[in-house]
Amino acid sequence: MARAKCLHDPRVMVANGGTHKDGTPQLQCKECVRVSKRDSMRRKNKRDEWWDKQGGLCAFCGQHLVNDNTTHREHNHVTGEERGLVHARCNQMISGIEDAMAMLGVERVVRWMRANST
Repeated sequence: MARAKCLHDPRVMVANGGTHKDGTPQLQCKECVRVSKRDSMRRKNKRDEWWDKQGGLCAFCGQHLVNDNTTHREHNHVTGEERGLVHARCNQMISGIEDAMAMLGVERVVRWMRANST
């Protein structure tokens, strides 16, 4: 039996194109499908805005981005604020730096980096 993804109106369920692990189609109500498409378009438009604003360059390292799934929308995990498009590797570095700064403090991280860089 197909499982629903939402509870808005279970009488008007439609396949959303996805399938569950057991092969049954994923279903959503028509309202959720509409909202999902709208949100997807909004994210694409925002991504395109960032791409144009940054000139196709990574907001972190300044190198050229590839407009595919290796480009990430980097954001603050506390506030949710988007800070720009970055490479996947830069996204991981930013996360590591933020974790280190949260645990050790900015000054200690900077001091260690300066003392140990070649």
